[in-house]
Amino acid sequence: MPRLPRPNSPLALALLSVAPFVVAALVVGPARADDPAPHVIVNVGRAGDHAVPIALPYPKGGASQAQDFWGVVKRDLELTGYFTVLDPNVSLEPGDAGVEPGQFDFASWRPSGAALLAKTVTVADGANLDTQVWIYDVSGGTKIDAKSFAAPSTSTRALAHRVADAIFFAATGKKGFFDTRFAFAGKFGDNKEIYLCDADGYGRRSITKNGSINLNPRWSPSGAAIAYTGYAAGNPDLYVADLGKGQIRRIASKAGINTGGAFAPGGGILALTQTVGSDSEIFTIDAATGAALSRLTASPGIDVSPSWSPDGSQIAFVSERSGGPQIYVMNKDGSGAHRVSFQGSNNTSPSWSPAGDRIAFVGRDGNFDIFTVKTDGSSVIRVTQGAGDNEDPSWSPEGDYIAFSSTRSGAAHIWIASSDGNFQTQITTGGGGYTNPNWSPHLSW
Repeated sequence: MPRLPRPNSPLALALLSVAPFVVAALVVGPARADDPAPHVIVNVGRAGDHAVPIALPYPKGGASQAQDFWGVVKRDLELTGYFTVLDPNVSLEPGDAGVEPGQFDFASWRPSGAALLAKTVTVADGANLDTQVWIYDVSGGTKIDAKSFAAPSTSTRALAHRVADAIFFAATGKKGFFDTRFAFAGKFGDNKEIYLCDADGYGRRSITKNGSINLNPRWSPSGAAIAYTGYAAGNPDLYVADLGKGQIRRIASKAGINTGGAFAPGGGILALTQTVGSDSEIFTIDAATGAALSRLTASPGIDVSPSWSPDGSQIAFVSERSGGPQIYVMNKDGSGAHRVSFQGSNNTSPSWSPAGDRIAFVGRDGNFDIFTVKTDGSSVIRVTQGAGDNEDPSWSPEGDYIAFSSTRSGAAHIWIASSDGNFQTQITTGGGGYTNPNWSPHLSW
């Protein structure tokens, strides 16, 4: 087996806890530099339409982490709505078969009905775990792609997520989302703190531990910081957690509310809601210093929940200027405000899609549900219906999925849906308390 690349030094990320959480920098490349893989796209249709059967044998190589690694990859693939992972024991393949072309017979896998085959090798090499993944079209008997990865052996989950992303991309031509995380407000005791978890709902760790109420986390565009509203000082103030340095700064603390902090695409500006007399309006501040920049709204009724367009030229927000709360869009300087939600009398929590063409929001129709609408107010799509309360939508980096908090299984959990609502699945498990999920950009840690 060829020598796999070494990782860079691990990035120690002090997530404001007693012990730092160490994550891996992963090195990615073709398994053989002289053997570039043809890119074959498998037509998998819409998420949830027909799950493509994929064979995922247990890893070769003998690493003690292999079983855990396999379980993470399996769950990741199934969470996309595109795959059914077959029982790894369905093959007629002998145990000494290899993973590379010519080292096994495709005929051993065809009776299983597998359309795709992903073979992996995980080898413990000192303090590191080296991995290869080979992806094949079973019916055609051809290799689709091959990748190699390396990470510290303590980062098995991160390594498995990268492998799942590689399989997803090789099979669909779409970028996966398993190098992302969710920030959320979680209540797992007496208080509500800000937490992170992996894109599959596992690996939960806390950002705040102040014993107070902390809400509405929002990622910076780089994924290096999170803005949130906290009551640690007795007032709803806006804070920014620097994840690399393990530091928290309070950057907006005017009397009244300082909430809904949303980073502009460049990361240097935050839009937020602050109190003006008995009203609330939207302002911008410097994301580094908290210095006031501009007041964007000045209308009767509340103006809250800013969400930037991906090009930074516009902001979606909630306003009561027409009566009940509705979704509006304005230019970044506050001009040109116009309403884009017209169905129902209670529409809140806008989230602008990465493509810039749609806005997700929460509408109340008996229960709370997720909708999307074009930025001109046309073409409303209902994403959820008839299943508990569904709130706080947040788009995946490519815009193929929307995360939200749902009570359909009892207590609040993070769910994801394909952007058309065709596929929906629960991400977090166990006891509830998962609210305000915000989907990160792609992360290197």
